[in-house]
Amino acid sequence: MKKLFKQLTSIMVAMMMVFAFCVPTFAGMTDATGKKTASTDTGTVTINGLQEGDQVTFYQIVKANYDGTGFAGFEAVKDKTIELFDKDGNAIYPSSAQIADLAKDTSKLTTKVGPVAATGTTVTQDLAAGEWMALVTPETGTKTIYNPMVLSVYYEDSEGKTIITGGSISAGDKYTINGTSSYVKKSTIPGDKKITGNSKNDVANESGDDHAIGDTVNFEITSMVPSYGPEYKPNTVFYNISDKMDAGLTYQDDAKVYIGGSETPLDAKNYTLTNNADGFKIEFTEAYIRSLATKTDAEGKVTATTDAERKVVVKYSAKINENATVNFDSNDNTMTVNFANNPNEKDNGDKVEDKTHQYTFEIDGRINGSQKVDNRKTHEIIKVNEKGEPVGEPTWVTDEAGTTETKIDNGLAGATFTLTMTKDRKGNAIQNGKTYTATTDSNGYFNGFTGLDAGTYTLKETEAPDGYSLNTQEHTVVITAVYNDDGTLQSYEIKIDNQNTSHYTATYDSNKTITKIEVGEPVTTYIKNTKLSTLPSTGSIGTYLFTAIGVAAVAMGCYMFLSDKKRKRVR
Repeated sequence: MKKLFKQLTSIMVAMMMVFAFCVPTFAGMTDATGKKTASTDTGTVTINGLQEGDQVTFYQIVKANYDGTGFAGFEAVKDKTIELFDKDGNAIYPSSAQIADLAKDTSKLTTKVGPVAATGTTVTQDLAAGEWMALVTPETGTKTIYNPMVLSVYYEDSEGKTIITGGSISAGDKYTINGTSSYVKKSTIPGDKKITGNSKNDVANESGDDHAIGDTVNFEITSMVPSYGPEYKPNTVFYNISDKMDAGLTYQDDAKVYIGGSETPLDAKNYTLTNNADGFKIEFTEAYIRSLATKTDAEGKVTATTDAERKVVVKYSAKINENATVNFDSNDNTMTVNFANNPNEKDNGDKVEDKTHQYTFEIDGRINGSQKVDNRKTHEIIKVNEKGEPVGEPTWVTDEAGTTETKIDNGLAGATFTLTMTKDRKGNAIQNGKTYTATTDSNGYFNGFTGLDAGTYTLKETEAPDGYSLNTQEHTVVITAVYNDDGTLQSYEIKIDNQNTSHYTATYDSNKTITKIEVGEPVTTYIKNTKLSTLPSTGSIGTYLFTAIGVAAVAMGCYMFLSDKKRKRVR
């Protein structure tokens, strides 16, 4: 009896240790009833650590037998791949392969309960006496896969001893039936994306940054290949990584895959890589995914791989192109990790998404780019004619596209300016910084200073409008930006000649959508040009005086010359 008890106990422990299924603890015992054991007896099992919406299915792998006197002992649920007892009723120690087969082919396990939906983080279920394997199908969006679990429902006599063979329990022999409580072992599939630097190797925030048009932005995705167990049937396993970019980004067709710290060359046996105009998709083969779940040492011993050995890193880059949106209207790219989480069939699985935000700035541009919320046109700098700064408040009008901008009556068109970057956002000097050119429109706005990143610039006029003199004064322009933790642009500021010209702050909702943009009290910089016809010449009135004297002197000379010739003829 003791030998059989030890053997059956070994089976229970082996099942739990082989799968590393759970951390079992005995539930509290019920009161002794003294009634006769029967096939209708049940004990309550509890699974903890689940997530709302998870589904648990229980499969019986060891059952209790009953005869005319009640409980008569345990036996294995028969299956072609596993026997827990020999023909004499002695327990057999099962191999890990045999136990794995139970999870691999549940069709052989005809007694099934569930699926049972989790309430909060827990599932409780009354089950008949025996051993039960529990498989969890996670709720979509939980980013989780679960290992199988083994739970027990067992009898105890009045002395607290586990009853194995039965046959001696009667109405007079008090007993209890109990179930185990387990905590799930689960794997959460990570999916993290970050910006690792632009062409200047400088990042404001790993999830959000600003760049100039033409800059290269480097990205890195970190994830992990799931460790699927044998309970996942053939053709149910998949794991993909993709990235989709907005129109303002141009993917550089350069994705590289690293697994366990080493680059994994493109091989159709391992994965396929599809490059698209707006991103890429990496699809790992089922055979390769399953091969990463275990490893074999030099002695042939097979063990499970670690998270670090299944860690996936994808590195790639994009360029900011001419279609980039400006100011608070970000240029995004979204990473998606899509993986199987249903052990019974291939469906859409679960996914993890992460997004980075790339921004560019524009002077005299729309505050929110192409968006409708607070779609006003900024007015950091306005070119004006000889009248100078306009008197009174400018008129705000809205065009057909919904853009609101100021209209002034003395805006000066046709002035050409250059804007040259001299320092980066940290104040470091830049040699041969990018130069931008813009020409003012009829309202004096600078059309063309777009696709800028944060930093310090020098602004100067290079060509005056026809009929006007060139304004030779140089101006210092500084653009600064502040980002939220999620990479969205919190605020940006443009200073001209150390004046707080413009300050803008955005408010976002839970979906990262802008609901409001606050505009600080703007101080517009007016750059004045003067008409050539109204320019005073050098020396002002003195010039006219000398000119008059010169003309008079020439006239007097001519008069004297002619008079002298006349006198000579008279003689």
